[in-house]
Amino acid sequence: MHTIDFDKGDIVIKQSGMYLLIAGPQIGKVRGTIPRWLDFWVRVNNIDVPNSNIRSVVMDPQEKTVIPMNTVLPLNRGDTLNIMMSSETIDEGLGLEAIEPDGEPTIPSIIVTIVQLD
Repeated sequence: MHTIDFDKGDIVIKQSGMYLLIAGPQIGKVRGTIPRWLDFWVRVNNIDVPNSNIRSVVMDPQEKTVIPMNTVLPLNRGDTLNIMMSSETIDEGLGLEAIEPDGEPTIPSIIVTIVQLD
């Protein structure tokens, strides 16, 4: 039984409980060599979850990395969960990046795991 559903960019909770959220955004940038930051955090029902923010700094366009984030939180039926992102600048193509290597499966821009614990 699936206790979540997806509606465009929203994750909708179908059963109340305690949940483990693990997300792995794949980040990079297109241009520029100045170190720039990206922040990712969790939002529930349009309210930012305290202490859920993580920051990573990308230095150059060749750099690719996954920044793991995780949290355990109580969620109620009908709650809407989002993973949010902000970046220091919009001029360098800084953000999530899907990569399509030749002869291999696509590396998605983000992988999300949600498990109900109770």
